[in-house]
Amino acid sequence: MRVTAKKMIGFLALLSLCGFVQAEIDAGDNQPMPELRWIDGAGNQYRLSEMTDKPKLLHFWAAWCIPCRKEMPEVVEWQRNNPQIEVLALSLDRKIAQTKYFLKKYKIDTPALLLNEEDSDALGVPVVPYTIFVSRDNRFLGSQPGVARWLNAGFSEEVHRLLLP
Repeated sequence: MRVTAKKMIGFLALLSLCGFVQAEIDAGDNQPMPELRWIDGAGNQYRLSEMTDKPKLLHFWAAWCIPCRKEMPEVVEWQRNNPQIEVLALSLDRKIAQTKYFLKKYKIDTPALLLNEEDSDALGVPVVPYTIFVSRDNRFLGSQPGVARWLNAGFSEEVHRLLLP
């Protein structure tokens, strides 16, 4: 029994570290994004199709994601420095209370946004954190699995070239 528990703990530790991978932005297929829905901390509902005409960066994270603890403050700072891009940090948690607790506990100044569970399943996010880059007209331009280099000037330049041609 102890061997099984040790293996499980090792597997979970390895799985949580997978999000630390810093890959380059993968090219998208320029196809329309599926309709995504989410709620905020007050229970208001939103749809991707109703968003502004700005290009969008959809960042998927979760309260249970260990790499997200370090990355989320960087996402918020990147958002402040790049107001021409709509940044939506969408939690994959089961309940908005988990999302709100995480943001409060780690003093992260961003709205609590919880992705609709059905949309989360349909989207098939392969790893957390995960970022999708979306054009003004809601087309899939690219993705970044794992932790992004948010505070790296080269990363920002790459995002700008992709979203602000």
